[in-house]
Amino acid sequence: MAFALDEFLGRKWVCEYCSKEHFVPTKWVHIGEGAFSLLHDLGRQVEREQTVSVVADEITWKVAGEAVADALREVGCKVKIVIFPLPLHGTDEAANWLLNQWSRDVKLAFAVGSGTINDLVKWAASHAKIPYIAIPTAASMNGYTSPISALLIQGFKRTQPCAPPEGILTEPRVVASAPQKMTAAGYADLMSKTVADVDWQISNLLWGEHYCPLPRKLVADADEWLQKHLSDLANNEPQAVAGLLEALLLSGIGMTIAGSSTPSSGAEHLISHWLEMKAIREGREPDLHGLQVGIGTLVALTVYEMLLETSPNDWSPSEDEFSPPESRESEFAERYGAISERVLSEFSLKWLSPEKADEGKKKLAACWEQVKEIVTSTWVPPQVHRHRLSIIGAATHPHEIGVSVDELREAILHAREIRRRWTVLDTAYLVGLLPDQVNEILKRCGWL
Repeated sequence: MAFALDEFLGRKWVCEYCSKEHFVPTKWVHIGEGAFSLLHDLGRQVEREQTVSVVADEITWKVAGEAVADALREVGCKVKIVIFPLPLHGTDEAANWLLNQWSRDVKLAFAVGSGTINDLVKWAASHAKIPYIAIPTAASMNGYTSPISALLIQGFKRTQPCAPPEGILTEPRVVASAPQKMTAAGYADLMSKTVADVDWQISNLLWGEHYCPLPRKLVADADEWLQKHLSDLANNEPQAVAGLLEALLLSGIGMTIAGSSTPSSGAEHLISHWLEMKAIREGREPDLHGLQVGIGTLVALTVYEMLLETSPNDWSPSEDEFSPPESRESEFAERYGAISERVLSEFSLKWLSPEKADEGKKKLAACWEQVKEIVTSTWVPPQVHRHRLSIIGAATHPHEIGVSVDELREAILHAREIRRRWTVLDTAYLVGLLPDQVNEILKRCGWL
C-alpha cells in the first residue's frame, strides 16, 4: 500500500487531536494483484444454508462482478445476483428495490462497482443488518469507507447514516480499467478536501461545531504523492490508480472518524448536489459527481481568495438575504418545485436572523487573523488547482460537464440552501460578497 491504511482499520482509539473516541468499523483492505483469490476464503466463512448477494450494474458485472460470483460459487456459496440496468441513479426507489431482492437468507453482500452501486448496497445492507464487502471498480470517489450513503430521496439529495463495509477488495488492473474520466473524477473529489476542511474549521469558530484535524491530516499526507503521479494517473497507470484509490479510502475513513461527511463535503459538494438535482428534475443526465465537485472546488477556492482580500470594515451584507424563511416560500417553490418544502425546511435550520447574522459577523471579525491563517495554510490558488485538473483530464469549465455559465451562477447563489451545513457560500453572504460579486467569481474562474 502507498499509505498507512492498516493503522486505522477495525480500531477504536482516543484521538490525540480532539480527545474524542474514534472507531473505524472497516476491518481490512486488500488492493493488489491476485487479491480476488481471497474471495475463496471469504466464501468458505459463509454457512452453507446462507446466501451471498453480488450486486453490480451492466458494466461492472462484466468488469468484475461475474468473476466475483464465480469465485464464490467455486467454494459452494449460494449466490444471489442483482444486476442494475443503466443508466443508474442512487435513488430511494432503487435502494428499496435492492433491499426487496434479498431474501432473508442473504447474510453477506458484495458491492461490485463505484459510487452509485456502493451507496445503494451500503444503504440496503444497513437496513438488512448484514455486512457487505466493497469491490471498487474505479478510483472515482471517496465514499467506499464512509459512514453515509448519498441518495436522492424523492429528488432531494440527502446523506443517510449507514454502516461502512466490513472490507475492501480489488485489484489494480480492475480499477485502472475504468474510463480515465472516472480516475479524473476521483482525483477531483479528493482534492476538494482542502476547501471542505476550511469550511468545517470556520463553522467550528463561528457556531461551535465539533472539529477534528485528523481527517484532513490523513488526506494531506497523500497530497505530495498524488501530485508526483499526475501524469501516471492521466494515463490510468495501474499502480498510480491503486494509490489514488487508497487515498480516497483514507478520505472515507476521515468521514467515519468525524461521524459525518463534513471533512469531505463543503461548498463544492453542495454545488455538485445542486447541479445534479436540477439535471434530474429536468430529465437530463448529470455528469460524474467528482467532475462537478472539481468545478465547485474552483468556485470555493476563488471565493476564499476574494474573502482574503476583504477586511471586517468592508463587510456589508444585504439585509434582504436575512428575511425569514416563511417569507420565501413562493421563491423556493419557483426554484425547486415539488421538493421546495423540504429544501426550505433544511435551509431554515441554519437561517440567520439579522441579529444572529450580526453576531456571526462579529465573531468572524474577532477571529479574522486566525481565519486568514486557516485559509492560507491549506488553500491552493485556483489557477494551480485548474492546472492540476487539466493535467489529469478533469473538467475545468462548466461546459465540460454539460452546465451553462448561467446555471453555475444559480448554483453559486443557491446551493447553500439545500443543506444545513455552513460553508464558504454562507460566509460570503454573511460578509456581503454574495450575491453582488457572483459575476466577479465567474470572471476570476475564467468563465465570463
